[in-house]
Amino acid sequence: MAILFNENFDETIPFSDVCVQLFLATSTAQSYTIPGTAQQRYTVKFQYSSDSNVFVSRGASFTVPASNAQSTQQYCEFKPGYGDGCTRYASGGDVLYFITPDTAGAYMSIRLMSLPG
Repeated sequence: MAILFNENFDETIPFSDVCVQLFLATSTAQSYTIPGTAQQRYTVKFQYSSDSNVFVSRGASFTVPASNAQSTQQYCEFKPGYGDGCTRYASGGDVLYFITPDTAGAYMSIRLMSLPG
């Protein structure tokens, strides 16, 4: 059960009880399934180093684009939340996929908070 999202104390939030820490190996996709049922909604906060290159996809695995190539896959974002500061939302059962082209790999974490029904 994820902590209910609540900002009662001047822009603060509690620690979440649903956190995931990942090490992404170079060009090796990893997945994480959001716990719960489709009726449960969560805020999802992704965190990674500013110099990490991380792609996050919802619902389908993703391949890093080759040099001078384009990818137009829906629901796939490069470094979501990093530049815009926003969290995303997802439902229980959604599968998130992560991949990095970085030769040293990349560390990242995911924090979930339950949204009111």
